[in-house]
Amino acid sequence: MFELIQKQLAEYFELEPSKITPDTDFVKDLGADSLAVMELMFKLESETGKTIEDDVMDSVKTVGDLVNYLEK
Repeated sequence: MFELIQKQLAEYFELEPSKITPDTDFVKDLGADSLAVMELMFKLESETGKTIEDDVMDSVKTVGDLVNYLEK
């Protein structure tokens, strides 16, 4: 799951995948705004077949948090 998220973020933010780690903060490190987060969520839902609740991103701050949520 981490590799999938890492790939999506690297493409979206035009970064090297190696720059994205489980500790990468969506806002502080990537500068993600709410639109970027929503686009990522829709794409991940489509690719994983999992539903991501709207309020999840209130508690998900890092890539690792998102991985843990999706692996539940």
